[in-house]
Amino acid sequence: MPEDFEERTEQATGRRRSKAREQGNVPRSRDITGVMPLWVIFIYMSFGGYMLTTLLSYLRSSLKRGFEFRITEVSLMELLKTDLAQLGFILGPILGSILVVVAVVHFLQTGFLLTAAPLSPDLKKLDPIKGIKRFFTLNTLFETLKGLFKVIVMGFILYLVIRKQLINLPLLVDMDMNGIMFFSFEQIRKLLLISAIVLTTFAVADYAYQKWQYERNLRMTKQEVKEEHKETEGDPRVKARIRSLQREMARKRMMQEVPKADVVITNPTHFAVALKYDSSKMGAPTIIAKGANLVAAKIKEIAQQSRVPVFEDKPLARILFKLDVGREIPEALYRAVATILANVYKLKNKRVTGNA
Repeated sequence: MPEDFEERTEQATGRRRSKAREQGNVPRSRDITGVMPLWVIFIYMSFGGYMLTTLLSYLRSSLKRGFEFRITEVSLMELLKTDLAQLGFILGPILGSILVVVAVVHFLQTGFLLTAAPLSPDLKKLDPIKGIKRFFTLNTLFETLKGLFKVIVMGFILYLVIRKQLINLPLLVDMDMNGIMFFSFEQIRKLLLISAIVLTTFAVADYAYQKWQYERNLRMTKQEVKEEHKETEGDPRVKARIRSLQREMARKRMMQEVPKADVVITNPTHFAVALKYDSSKMGAPTIIAKGANLVAAKIKEIAQQSRVPVFEDKPLARILFKLDVGREIPEALYRAVATILANVYKLKNKRVTGNA
C-alpha cells in the first residue's frame, strides 16, 4: 500500500472527483455534526430564559404531584398526557433546532449530495477475509486511538471542572429548591460549554485530517491520468486515424465529381482544380475538386479518362487552389475563367460538328 501511494503523484482530475462524489465519497467529519447538539443546547440554556423557567415549573409541579398523586388508571393517563405535553413544549424547539443545525452543517461539508450508491449491494463486503482485514487497517487503528484519546482528554477536563465545584456542594444545604435548580443549571451549562469547545477542537482537526486523507486517496498515477485523458479526449492515434479516413472519404467523393467537370486547370504539375458551371443552378463557375502533387496528378488522370479538357494556367491554378471545394469563384476571376470556358465550349462544338 505505501508503494501504491508513492506512485500516486498526480492530483485528482475533475472526472475522478465527480466519480467519487457519485459514489458518495466526499470529505466529511462526523465529529463536526456530533458536536453541534452540544452548542445548540448551550445556546438555549444561555439565552433561552423561558427554558429554565418552564423547566423549573415542570419540576415543581412534578414534585408536588409526587406527594399528592393517587394512582388510578385515569389519573395515570392524565399524568402522562400532561408530562408529555410539557416536555414537548420544553424539548421540541431544542430538538428541532438540533435537526436543522446538523442538516446545515452536513450540507456545508458535502454540498447537495443525493446518491444511492452507498446503499447498493456490494458482494465484496460479504467476503469474510476482507471484512476481517478492514478491522486491522491503519485508518481503523487511527479512529480507535482518536476515540480513546478524546475520552481520556474529556474525562480529565470534566474531572478538573467537577472537582473545582465540589467545594460549593455544602452551600446547597442552605438553598431552597429554586436555588438548587439554578445552581445545577449553571454547572450543567458550564460543562456543556467546556465539552463543546474541546470537542469542536477535535472536530476541526478531524475534518482537516479527513480532507487530507480524501485528497491522498484520490491521487492518481501518471498512467491513470493518461488513460483518463484517452477516455475523455480520445486516443490521439485513433483520432488521427479517424481524421485520415475522413480525408480519404472526402477525397474519394471529390474524385467522383471530376468526370462532371467542364474543365481542369493546372499549373501544370503541382496543382489541379476542376471547375463546373451550370447556369440553371450556379451563379458562377464552382470548384468541385482540387489537389496538389499526387492528388493533382490523379485529377488530371481521371479528367483525361473522362475526356474533360485540361488547361494549363499557372497563376490562375494557384489562385483557384486557395479556394475551398464547393465555393463559387470570386468576381475578380470571372474574365480569366470565362476565357477558358469559352475555349472549352468551342472545343466541344468542334467535336460535335466533327462527329456529325
